[in-house]
Amino acid sequence: MEIKYCLLVIALLFFSCNKKETRVQYSAIQFVKEVSLVVSEPSGLAYVNSDKNSFYTVSDNTSMIYKLSWTGALIGTLDYKGDDLEGITVDSETGDIYIVEERLRDVVKLNSKGVEVKRFHLDIEENNENSGLEGIAFNSDNRHLYILNEKDPGLLIEINENGKVLNRTELDFAFDYSGIYYENIEKKLWIVSDQSRTISKCDLNGEKIESYKISDRKAEGITVDAVNKKVYIVLDGQDKLQVYSFK
Repeated sequence: MEIKYCLLVIALLFFSCNKKETRVQYSAIQFVKEVSLVVSEPSGLAYVNSDKNSFYTVSDNTSMIYKLSWTGALIGTLDYKGDDLEGITVDSETGDIYIVEERLRDVVKLNSKGVEVKRFHLDIEENNENSGLEGIAFNSDNRHLYILNEKDPGLLIEINENGKVLNRTELDFAFDYSGIYYENIEKKLWIVSDQSRTISKCDLNGEKIESYKISDRKAEGITVDAVNKKVYIVLDGQDKLQVYSFK
């Protein structure tokens, strides 16, 4: 009887150690504040320029691009009217803007005024309409774009400025993937998950380095201030910007 009991305990320990969730080590993250936004259903977050004194977000509801202050005040809107806008990122050197349109599976390049310059289509097999392109980040070092497919499958897709797919990696550390940011000091990707309620720091191949647990769902946009150790996220459905600090 004792032998059977020991074997059962060993088997349970082995099973637990091989479950993905038990292997995740969450680091501490501290909630700082929350700001209400005038934009309904914000999805995507990007610094307007290298000064980081304002930001862009897009709206699931209106499919428009908004420029906001960090107090949540509306500074202006761009002319572009999209189709199911999700992520947004900015080339800080030129001011050009890149967005993703989820249902069309398109990456769209705009100038700083919001005028379309070009677009690329990404084929994703066996993917339902509402689980498509969700986030986008611009790497200012190599001028590549990193794009998230939300789920079924969860993907990290790296393309160059001409839309050529360079890498395509299936992600497996969260239930979905809703926002992404390239941080150019440590050269890392930060990915937020709505359903898993996590913010994860990853290498450029999408390998998770560490995760931070957050309390709210519907986090769908992220930027990071690595110098001041701050993370900013927007909550779709709550119309809010949240600020966290990390070590």
